[in-house]
Amino acid sequence: MLTKLAFKNIGKSLRDYAIYFLTLVLGVSIFYMFNSIYAQQELMEITKVPVLETPPIVAMLSVISVFVAVILGFLIVYANNFFIKRRKKELGVYMILGMEKSKISIVLILETVLIAIVALAVGLLLGILGSQFMSIFTANLFEADLTKYKFIFSFDAAVKSVEYFAIIFLIVILFNAVVLHKAKLIDLLYGEKKNETPKIKSTLVSVILFVVSVAMLAVAYIVILQYDATTNPNENYIKIPVVLGAVGTFLLFFSLSGIFMKLLKSKKKFYYKDLNMFVIKQLNSKINTNFISMSIVCLVLFLVIVVFSSGYSAQNIISAQLREQVAYDFSLDGEYRGPESNPEEDIPEIFINFPKEIQTSREIKNYAEYSFFNMEETGGKYGDYDLDLSVLGSNISDSPLYFMKLSEYNQLRKINGLTPCNLSDNEYLIVYEDSDLSVVADQFIDKNIPVTVEGNALQTAKKAERLTFGNRYFGGIVFVVNDSLTENLWEQKRVLNINCISDEASISFQEKLEEYRNEAGAEAAFMNYKSKINIYAGNITDKATAAFLAIYLGFVFIITGAAVLAIQQLSEAADNKERYCLLKKLGADKKLLDKALFTQIFSYFMIPLLLAIIHSIVGIKAVYNLLIQLGQVNIASSIVLTAGFVILIYGAYFLLTYMGSKNIVNK
Repeated sequence: MLTKLAFKNIGKSLRDYAIYFLTLVLGVSIFYMFNSIYAQQELMEITKVPVLETPPIVAMLSVISVFVAVILGFLIVYANNFFIKRRKKELGVYMILGMEKSKISIVLILETVLIAIVALAVGLLLGILGSQFMSIFTANLFEADLTKYKFIFSFDAAVKSVEYFAIIFLIVILFNAVVLHKAKLIDLLYGEKKNETPKIKSTLVSVILFVVSVAMLAVAYIVILQYDATTNPNENYIKIPVVLGAVGTFLLFFSLSGIFMKLLKSKKKFYYKDLNMFVIKQLNSKINTNFISMSIVCLVLFLVIVVFSSGYSAQNIISAQLREQVAYDFSLDGEYRGPESNPEEDIPEIFINFPKEIQTSREIKNYAEYSFFNMEETGGKYGDYDLDLSVLGSNISDSPLYFMKLSEYNQLRKINGLTPCNLSDNEYLIVYEDSDLSVVADQFIDKNIPVTVEGNALQTAKKAERLTFGNRYFGGIVFVVNDSLTENLWEQKRVLNINCISDEASISFQEKLEEYRNEAGAEAAFMNYKSKINIYAGNITDKATAAFLAIYLGFVFIITGAAVLAIQQLSEAADNKERYCLLKKLGADKKLLDKALFTQIFSYFMIPLLLAIIHSIVGIKAVYNLLIQLGQVNIASSIVLTAGFVILIYGAYFLLTYMGSKNIVNK
C-alpha cells in the first residue's frame, strides 16, 4: 500500500521532480567521470610512462572527490528541502486523514529510494558515455596517443559513486524524518504562506550603495587590466581587485532592487503594460531577499567562464613552447672523464663510445654531437664587452662566453632540417636558444663588437640565429667559430642529440640506454639524458590533471549555481500560486500569465549571468595580457567552447525551471 502510494506520488509530481532529478543525474554522471580518471590512463599516455599514477596526484584527486561529494550533497539536500516545503500541505492532509508520522516517513523514504535508484542508473549510464568523450577530448587536447582507444568502464568509479550518493541519500532520508517529526499540523497546512522581509526599504540607501558598488567594480577592473606580472610580481597586488570585485558584486545585488524598481516605475507605459507591474514587483522582491545567492552564482559563473576560456588557450601555448624546447628525442650530456683521467683532457665522444648494439641501432634516424667550449683569459666573459645587460633583468656580466665548432653546429642544423652555413676565418656567428637573449645578440651585431679568440679578433657575421641546442634547457648564447679556433679552449660539456624513426622506436631505444647505463655504471659514455617521451609524460601529467580538475569543478559549480536559482524560482512559483489564481479570476488569460512567468524567470537567470559576463570580459582580457607574453594566443575558440558549455547547462536549467513553474501555477 505504502509502496503504491510512493509510486503514485512520484508519477503525480514528475514535472516538479524534473529539476531535482536532473541535478541528481548530472551529479552522479560527473562524479563517475571524475573518478574514472584512474581507468583512463591508456588514453592519457604517449609512452609506457603512466601519467596519472604519482602519489601526489592520486592524493589530490581523492581530496577533490570528497570536496565534489560535499558540494553535491549540499545541493541535493537543498533541492530536497524545496520539495519537502512544496509538499507540506500534502503531508498535512495525510495526517488529517489519520496516517501516522512513521508511515508518512516510510512513504518519503520509499520515494527517495526509488528516485535514487533511477537517478543512479541514468547518471552512471551518462557518466560512462561521457567519460569516453571526455577522455578522447582530453587525450587529443594533450597530444596523447589515441591508437589504443577502447571502451572503458571503471568498476571502482561506479562503486565509489554508489557509495557516496548512498551516504548523501541517507542524509536526505534522516533530514526528512527529522523535519516531519518536528513538524506541527498547522505548520504543514500553512507552511507555504510565509512573508519575506525586504533588506532595504530606502531608495536613497539603494542609490548610494549602487554608486559605491559600481565605483568598486570600476577600480577593480582598472587595477587588474593595468597589472603586469613582469614588472610587478607582487602577489598581494592581485588581492586588491579580487576583494573589490567580490564586495562590489555583493553590494550591487544588495542595492539593485531599489534602483531596479525606481527606474522601471519611471517608465509608465512599460510599467503598466500587461502584467509588467506584477512581474517587476515579484522580481524586485526576490532580488532583495536573495541577493547573497545571486551574488555567489554570479561569481561562480565568472570563475567558470574565465577558467574555461583562458585554460584552453594557456595549454595551447604551453604545448607549442614544449614542442619548440624539446626538439630531439634524446639529449645526452657527456661530462665523465674517468676516475684516473686528467681534467684537462677532452671529454670522450659519446656516440663512438657506445656499445655496437646502440651505435648500429635501427631505431636511430639521425644524430648530432657537439661540445660547448669557453675560455678563461680576458674577453671570456660578457662583462668584458660594451653591453647593456640590464635589459635582461638579471646580471650575467660574470657568465662565460660559450663557443661551438662550425662543423658540429652544421650537424645540429642538419638534423633540424636546415642547410649548412659558412664562416670566413675572421667571423663568428651568434646563436641563441632563448628569445629573450636576442636583445644581447643584437647588441653584438649592431655595435659590431669584435670577439678575440686565441689572439684572433673575430667580427660578427652580421646575423644571429635561433636554435634549440638540446632537451636540457641551456638558455644562453653560443658563438659559432671555425673548428681550428677551439683547439686550445676548455671543453666544458659534450652533448649528443638523437632522433628516432618513430615513437615506438624511441621507447625501445630508451630501454637500451637504461640497460647500458645500469650495466656500465660510472664508466658510461654519458652522465645524464633528457628524453622527449619522459618530458612530455611529465608535462602531460600536470596539464591533464589541471584540465580534469577545471572541467569537473566547472561542471559542479555551474550546476550548483543554476540549480540554486532554479529551486528558488520553483519555490517562488509555489509561494505565489494563489496570486496567479487571483490574476486568472481578474481576467488575465493563460498566454499572458505564461509570458509573465517566462519574463520573471528569464530575468532572474540573466541578471547574474550578465554581470558575470562583464566580469569575464575584464578577466579574460587580463589573462590574455599575461598569455600574450608567452606566445601567440587564439582565445576566440576557447570563448566559443565556453559559451556553448554555459548555454547548454545553464539553459537546460532555465527551461526546466520555466516548465516546472508553469506546471505549478497552472494546477
